[in-house]
Amino acid sequence: MHTSTFSTKRINIFIVLISTLLMFIVLNLPFKAKPFGDDTFHVESKNLARYLKGTVTFDKVTITKAPGPIIFYTPAYFIASSKATDNQLWVYATVFTFIIVTISLLLIFKIACSLFSKEVGLLTIGLFFIFPIHCYYSLGILAEVPAFFSLTVALYGWSIVFHNPNKKIGWIFLTIGLWFLILNRPNTMLILGLGFLIIGYSFYRRKEFFTTYGKKLVLTFSCVGLLGFGVLQLAKVITGTKSNENQEGLFYYVAHIGRFQFREEPTDFRFWDNDNRADSKDYQNWGKSGKELNSIMEISHRSSNEVYKEFLINDALEHPFLFTRQFFVKCFYGHVYFINSVQPKDFHLGPIRGTTAYWLFMLLINCVNILLLLGAFIFFIKEKNLLNYWLFWAVIVSLLIFHGLTYMEPRYLFPSRVALYLMSAAGLYRIQWVRNKVDFVAKFVFPNNPKTN
Repeated sequence: MHTSTFSTKRINIFIVLISTLLMFIVLNLPFKAKPFGDDTFHVESKNLARYLKGTVTFDKVTITKAPGPIIFYTPAYFIASSKATDNQLWVYATVFTFIIVTISLLLIFKIACSLFSKEVGLLTIGLFFIFPIHCYYSLGILAEVPAFFSLTVALYGWSIVFHNPNKKIGWIFLTIGLWFLILNRPNTMLILGLGFLIIGYSFYRRKEFFTTYGKKLVLTFSCVGLLGFGVLQLAKVITGTKSNENQEGLFYYVAHIGRFQFREEPTDFRFWDNDNRADSKDYQNWGKSGKELNSIMEISHRSSNEVYKEFLINDALEHPFLFTRQFFVKCFYGHVYFINSVQPKDFHLGPIRGTTAYWLFMLLINCVNILLLLGAFIFFIKEKNLLNYWLFWAVIVSLLIFHGLTYMEPRYLFPSRVALYLMSAAGLYRIQWVRNKVDFVAKFVFPNNPKTN
């Protein structure tokens, strides 16, 4: 579906203005994302920026987790004063993320127009504004916004090459977007494996798709894999022995948590920390297991990674039912949202207070999530050429597989909401009632322009 030429000036102004208003509202909510996340990205970006400015030595520079957020936040910290406090740096970072998120929404509208129609684009932006979770994550030094932007760039690149496979700029955007997505969320590396499977499928079942895109996709995936591996190795070299933390150790630590998440308490959706889950049986068993594994390391003198890896494999083989049930519960949990920064009894939103208000607010938020999933389901059922939208569903499947098998938090799926909202809008627009309402609003947003199909 291609779009006719029409003016985007009004919708662009609308996106910027509403985004600014929503950011101001979310900024003043009584609950917020952690300003500095777990501090790692903040501290490492700050040290790298100050090293580049010559105010700290190289021994302070480390990249212990995903390198993408370090690359993302360092420019914002670089323009700040070397004497800036952490709170001042947070302001620089959140202004930067706000700009990036707004640019992302402008690109998302273009993607929708290119692959679907301007009406679907309008509905997509409307869905983002109904549930502005992107504003919430913009207020923390996290990997979520960089990954969100990365996927947006990749989808924008695909929207270009879909119509013009010979346009190099589209392939460049697709490659850079996927590469930076993996640097921000290394767990999305699975998308490369799915990508090669898609190419293999198209070779046998969809020759037209393979002839048009196949060879260039092979080159794209190969470049993304090599570039991603190269940067991850460079991060190891930069860190050297300056830190005991590393990606492999972090993976085993998180996967170990995942073996106890929803294990005996499949309906306990509280956040996994001591403040929320101290009385949880699964949380307590995880702590006991960690002590047992530490004892094994001390007695056998084996490495942490080796001991944890052995436990993870044996536990999955010995408890296949629990492992399978946990996988599906985690996949469900990834699509629901709960406010963990405040207890239900302490919740307040203006004059609305208390436990009842908390659960009513959670119900409202998750009703929007159900609407999004419904739209995506309709899209999958009605769309006859799902291969054309491989990147949309492949990134969601990749994240669900990885976190369903390891450890899940809803924020880990946040980057894929770019694809989810686009598919959902395309699906919901197929409902006649929704189509009529969107078309009515579109007359005011796109005056004197023909409807696109």
